[in-house]
Amino acid sequence: MFSKSDKPEEKTVSSENRSVPPVRPSQVPSIISADLEVLGDLKSAGDVQIDGRVKGDIRSRSATISKGARIEGSIYAQSVTISGFVKGQVEAPNVEIKKGADVFGDIIHDALAIESGANFEGACRRLGNSSASSGTGAGGAASGDGKPVRAA
Repeated sequence: MFSKSDKPEEKTVSSENRSVPPVRPSQVPSIISADLEVLGDLKSAGDVQIDGRVKGDIRSRSATISKGARIEGSIYAQSVTISGFVKGQVEAPNVEIKKGADVFGDIIHDALAIESGANFEGACRRLGNSSASSGTGAGGAASGDGKPVRAA
């Protein structure tokens, strides 16, 4: 209508230029709003914020599970903050469980913070440690002789 030609312009792509550029994480998180339910896995190179429900695994750079959100599946990220409900394994170097959160499942971490008033049922262990090498079963520190060290 506004162009000189009625024919759509065709672009050709050589076989050398068919590679897809790498995905760059966005500075803005992807948000699953409170009125949305996702049945299936989520995968993001960036940050995700879940306000609704997800029945499936989540893989992202960081994951924020908001108060009122409900996750039934595993979470794999660099950083996870949980204020809602999670039923499944959480694996991240940094995990924070906020007051009022409910977490039912194992947590594999480097740094773990659990606020007073949070509910956590499961085992926790550090990333990179296997139960066979530490001699402590599902988690915890071991002394030099392989015996568990208990917090006072």
